[in-house]
Amino acid sequence: MKNYLLLTFLLITSLCKAEHKVKIYYEQIENGYNIYADNDEFCPVSVKVDFTITNLNIKGGNNNVYIVNAKSKKQLLTSLKVSKNGKAYKFSFKYWTNYGKHNNKEYDNDFIYNLPFKTLNQFKIYQGYNGNFSHQNENYLDFTMPIGTELTAVREGVVIKVIEKNNKNCGKEECKKYNNLIIIYHPDGTFAEYAHIKQNGSKVKVGDKVSKGQLIGYSGNVGWSNGPHLHLVVYNQNLENRETLKTKFKTDDGNTVEYLVEKKVYSRNY
Repeated sequence: MKNYLLLTFLLITSLCKAEHKVKIYYEQIENGYNIYADNDEFCPVSVKVDFTITNLNIKGGNNNVYIVNAKSKKQLLTSLKVSKNGKAYKFSFKYWTNYGKHNNKEYDNDFIYNLPFKTLNQFKIYQGYNGNFSHQNENYLDFTMPIGTELTAVREGVVIKVIEKNNKNCGKEECKKYNNLIIIYHPDGTFAEYAHIKQNGSKVKVGDKVSKGQLIGYSGNVGWSNGPHLHLVVYNQNLENRETLKTKFKTDDGNTVEYLVEKKVYSRNY
């Protein structure tokens, strides 16, 4: 009897145009194969695997989404077992990956965030949730602030991505590819993205654990931007898209908790 093996890999890049450090591979076992994953990212990664099989059974079924733990090695995803002994068998598969826990329902909807700047500062929300310019149907916030303003983490977490090499900008979507950003993964499975930071403007690196209120970088006017500002979004990352979230912030002396509103100025005195 001959065993026919065909392995086909297709890695779909993330919405932020970066390949994830995830490897899917197999090992032969008695009467079949185990399928494993290595994840070298500092957050969980969702992986969808689509098998094409002949004379094999897939434990748990096909086209499942698996959650691969952060910094994990040889995490078992599924097994393939020969269906009819004595007959030829083969398989191929392709897979898609993205940051986070697909369909995460465990996030804290009532978490109270810090404003993303230092104490005794105040800045205006230029464009708020569902804004007319570039925030339609999305929960994004734009803070108007001078280039070089100190940015602080709105919540504790681990840094999973930093881009700070770019220095170009324009007011058209075509300049989105030049966005500099910092992405932080939170304990409840959500993420925060701080975009348009200045060139070489990050004070953190991938893998750093940050505390709420910690300095993480400096604001800029880079990428899809028509003026100096911070673009902030908190979101759940599903396999194919983001679920952007409305978030409550402490404002003024910290005793006020509210959703931020477009065109209003907010101060941080805590």
